[in-house]
Amino acid sequence: MKNNFIIKRENNLYLSDEDLKILKKYQINYLNYHNMKELLFQIEEILNNEETEEDLEELSIKLAEYNYYFEVNK
Repeated sequence: MKNNFIIKRENNLYLSDEDLKILKKYQINYLNYHNMKELLFQIEEILNNEETEEDLEELSIKLAEYNYYFEVNK
């Protein structure tokens, strides 16, 4: 069973254990980013410049949604 429960991590990013697994697969250390926009930028750089599987693109979409719901003032 995948763990998709979202947790606020040490650097205030909201990520599930499954998200962390995908980031690790692409050697992305989420602790190096101060906010979700920086992390999303890095993921987009990888998507645009490297051969990746569908999981990273799906993660990018999901993190953009997290960013909207947790960070954007409504």
